[in-house]
Amino acid sequence: MKVKSKLADIDFEFGHFEYKKDHLIVHSHASQSMQSKVYVSPDDIVAAAACAIKNPKVILYLLGFPYFLMRYRKRKREREEAKRST
Repeated sequence: MKVKSKLADIDFEFGHFEYKKDHLIVHSHASQSMQSKVYVSPDDIVAAAACAIKNPKVILYLLGFPYFLMRYRKRKREREEAKRST
């Protein structure tokens, strides 16, 4: 996952998940140079779901997800092969 903001552009790789005091805690992968944790509350889940349901682009993305996943992986594989051949 790529996180972009005015402060930094970060590639966030999921590590392990933890549940603590009604929060889901998402830890970054151990291989990441900048370790981080994301705290997700039940209210965060409700707010995200409400926003997603109201946005037709999210619904279309979810419906087209199998196609997008295959296309993304194909393009990624092609980029990696191009890097190796140069």
